[in-house]
Amino acid sequence: MTKEFKKYNKEVQAKKDQVIEWSAYLENGLYTLDKDLRAVFNTTKTAHPMVNNLKNTKKEDQLSLEIEDSRLKYFKGSILWFCINGDIKIFSDDEVLVICSNKESYQRKIANYTYFSPFFRIPSLINQDAKHNMVMEEFVHFEDKTDNDAAFILKTVYDDYRSYFNYLMLHSKVDYQTLNHLLNTSLNVKHIHQFEKIIEKVSTELLSLNLPFINLHGDLWSDNILLTDEAGEKTLWYIDWETAGKYVFFYDFFKFIWNELDVHHNYSYYQRYVAGEFDEGLTNLFAIFHLTFEPKYRQSYFCLFFLNFILHDTDNMAFEYKREEIINFERKVFPFMS
Repeated sequence: MTKEFKKYNKEVQAKKDQVIEWSAYLENGLYTLDKDLRAVFNTTKTAHPMVNNLKNTKKEDQLSLEIEDSRLKYFKGSILWFCINGDIKIFSDDEVLVICSNKESYQRKIANYTYFSPFFRIPSLINQDAKHNMVMEEFVHFEDKTDNDAAFILKTVYDDYRSYFNYLMLHSKVDYQTLNHLLNTSLNVKHIHQFEKIIEKVSTELLSLNLPFINLHGDLWSDNILLTDEAGEKTLWYIDWETAGKYVFFYDFFKFIWNELDVHHNYSYYQRYVAGEFDEGLTNLFAIFHLTFEPKYRQSYFCLFFLNFILHDTDNMAFEYKREEIINFERKVFPFMS
């Protein structure tokens, strides 16, 4: 048995132990872990849209477990999702139970919903249990997205953010700082030798430019966007606000482009950006903050966003995970840059 296989089996067992720990919130039955150990689902739910979106699901014995719990069931869940921040999400047919990893995570979730829900469509909170750090929220019965939805998604996101930006400016709720300031204050700057090449890709004048830093989603991409369709009327929902925080104002747009490129291997959004297809929209968004979008800085803006990602040290993401993305960024994006 190889060292890697032993490590994988150890991780599988750890996940199974967690599932058993929360079995009072899961229906009895046979469950299967997906290959990447991100979720476990009742085998009767293979047609569920949450399960459809899991890649490379397996049915080997090592990834299966039986839940036979005679205790009172507090929730009728059939899918359990392991969040990167340590939270657990359990899905029933109509509700989502979020078991927060600690009090801070619970309070952050409530605060994010309170702050962002007036501006973005977020699944509603049904119940809050501060004693146990649990939140119950609405389950959105979403449709699988297709390539034909891309235009609708981009337009809706653009319209929502434009409205949000205008509100912030109207009510003077914008802070300004420079990337140089982040380089002087971020705890992650101690790893600067690992991302110096990215800094070199940013035009010097942008490093000292005061830019708006505002509360944003922090991990926008197609997996954190849901679409519903009622009688041909599509609605877009935003989910998973765990990494919300203060970022440079264009962060979410470029995070969307980067996540699609890095995770889904979809380079089309990046290619459209560098080709200038998004210039008009970005020009309008920059203008809200009395800034000028300059096409000659396309490369710099994109690298500046990524440096913000690296230097943002309040998102509970260990630098070791960011190191992997730095490697991917230089490998996947640098070949297209001058």
